[in-house]
Amino acid sequence: MANGYWVIRTYTAGAVGEKIKYWVPGEKPTKSERKIKSDIKQVQRNEANAEKALARLIHANFTPRDYLLQFSYTEEALEKLRAGERTEEELFEAADHQLKLWAKRTRRACKALGVPFRYIPFTSDLDGKTGEVVRVHHHIIVNAEAAEVALEKWSAGSTHREHLYDQVDQTPLAHYLLAQVRHRPNEKKYSPSRNLVVPQPKDRIAVSGAELQVPRGGQLLLRAGWMPGMPQYIRYIVPEVGKIRRGEAPPDETRE
Repeated sequence: MANGYWVIRTYTAGAVGEKIKYWVPGEKPTKSERKIKSDIKQVQRNEANAEKALARLIHANFTPRDYLLQFSYTEEALEKLRAGERTEEELFEAADHQLKLWAKRTRRACKALGVPFRYIPFTSDLDGKTGEVVRVHHHIIVNAEAAEVALEKWSAGSTHREHLYDQVDQTPLAHYLLAQVRHRPNEKKYSPSRNLVVPQPKDRIAVSGAELQVPRGGQLLLRAGWMPGMPQYIRYIVPEVGKIRRGEAPPDETRE
């Protein structure tokens, strides 16, 4: 194998952990942590996945007790959005603007009530399975304390709410939401509230290219296909939560 070294990147977001092992070309650094962080940027594309990033944000800030809201438009409200002969893309932009106005109203009301308001909003106009254009609508992940206010502040159509998926790993929910949002060059598919915790990675040099293992006491959720010498990825329930789920003692060590 060419000159280089393995680096393990670890994320912990709520009850879910992730490990990604990369091969970084070049000389192994001896002292500088900044050297590791600089080199790993060259291979970040292997895990710079919008679905994983969104799932981390959900795991770090929400639980199954929180809500997924859906907002729709009446025919009258939709005609106002169309403003004549707007294209589907222009209609999407107009609806996205309405969602931002809703967020401002809700934030103001929650602040007045002393209620925390955390949210991740999506403007959707695609069928998640076929990719075909459908009637524009919105999905919003919101904390339970703010759900009632959030529903009250939507007046352009009907509303629906349900709890987040009743499972530790919300990656399927992230997939469901992103699949319904049209791609816009240089634009993110969602604009979360600024008060969310954004999980930060921790990098360390690995002793070898051996297969990644779940930390002792954790529970494997997903192991991506792996071959020796290739990048690796695992997702798991962190040891503390895995221990509680099984009624075991806390772990006192971890493995790569």
